Amino acid sequence: MIYTEKENKALNTQLHRWQRKQLTAVKQPYIDDAFSLMTDLDARVWELIAKAETHKDVNWLVWENADRVIDKYAKIAKGIGVEK
Repeated sequence: MIYTEKENKALNTQLHRWQRKQLTAVKQPYIDDAFSLMTDLDARVWELIAKAETHKDVNWLVWENADRVIDKYAKIAKGIGVEK
């Protein structure tokens, strides 16, 4: 698919938001708990978003699941919903 320059910028901005959220999450106290709870599919989505340089490095299926995966495990990493 061909995107306009504006669309490319918007998609790359979203990718960078997710990556910043991931970087914040890995500094949280319960990140090990979050990683231990990840399914193989969720871990792959997390990894592909983290490694992407542009939105073109992310296929549509990963893109569609990124919000859910990153939000879910970022909350767990912060200790939201974790019982100790």
